Amino acid sequence: MARKLEIRPIMLKRSLKRLYQVLPFKQQVFSMIKPLRPPERIYRHLHFKGVIRVKISDTESFRMRHHGYLIENELFWRGLEGWERISAGLWTALSRDARTIIDVGANTGVYTLLARSVNPTAEILALEPIERVYRKFEDNLSLNGHSVQALHAAASDRDGTMTIYDMPLEHVLSVSLNRSFYEAHLQQELIEVPVTVRSLDSLIQELGWPCVDLVKIDTETHEPEVLEGFRNVLQRDRPTLLIEILNDDVAQRVEAIIGGLGYLYFNIDEVSAPKAVERLTRSAHYNFLVCQPAVAQRLGLR
Repeated sequence: MARKLEIRPIMLKRSLKRLYQVLPFKQQVFSMIKPLRPPERIYRHLHFKGVIRVKISDTESFRMRHHGYLIENELFWRGLEGWERISAGLWTALSRDARTIIDVGANTGVYTLLARSVNPTAEILALEPIERVYRKFEDNLSLNGHSVQALHAAASDRDGTMTIYDMPLEHVLSVSLNRSFYEAHLQQELIEVPVTVRSLDSLIQELGWPCVDLVKIDTETHEPEVLEGFRNVLQRDRPTLLIEILNDDVAQRVEAIIGGLGYLYFNIDEVSAPKAVERLTRSAHYNFLVCQPAVAQRLGLR
C-alpha cells in the first residue's frame, strides 16, 4: 500500500503535465497577465509554444519561435531584461556601429537577431554546430526575413572535422568540443557527433571581409581554440569580444593569446555595470567584455 501511495503523486504530476501541454490559448492568456510581472518562481513554469516578439526599443524588435524552453520564456516574460541583461545591452550598443559581426555558438539566434535588428547593413557571420538547434536558428532568421551568413559548423583552431559532445535532449543550450567540459555531468549520456569545424581566419579570408569589428564567442570552454584559429584577424583588427569564460584555466589561455594587443577586460555579472579588471578570471556570471580603450570610452566604461 505504501508503495502505491508513493507512485500516485508521480502519476498525478505526469498527468497534470500532459494536461498542461494540450491546454489551448496559453500564449493569449499569458500575454494578458504579463503586464502584472509575475515573479520568476511562477513564470518559469508558464511556458508555451508559439511565435513571440522581443522588443529592443520603441521602434525595434524581432520575432522568435518559442519552443517552451528557458531563453525564449525569459524573453517573453521579461524581454531583454530577462536574459543576460548586461551582455545583451552591450551587444546591442556595439552592434549598432559595427560593420562586421561574428556570432560563434549562435544557438537559436538571440544575439544574431539583436545585431541584425539594430544594424540592417552589417555583414554578419553566425555558426551553430548542433543540427536540430541550427534548424531552429534558420527558422528564426526566416521569421524576420533576415539574411546572414549562417553556417552549420563549429569554430576551432583549424578546418576539418571534430567530435562534438551532444546530449539526448530535444534542445540543448550547452555543448562542447571539449569532453572535459562535461566532467560534472558524466552521469548523463553523451552522444559523439562528427561536426565540421572552421577557423575564423580562413572563413574571413573566404568571405573577403576587410575587417572584423565585433565577435561573440560562446563555446563551453573551447574559446581558446576558437581564438587560436583567429590569431591573424585578432592581430590585424583588434575586434571587440563578448566572450564566455567559465573557469580560470580558460581565462589564462585566452589571456595568453590576446595579451599584448591593448585589450581591456570587463567582468560581467549581468546585474550591475561591467567591472574593469586587470586579469581574466572565471566570469562573475558567464561573459567578459574584451575591448580596446576607445570602445570602452564610447560605452562609458572609463
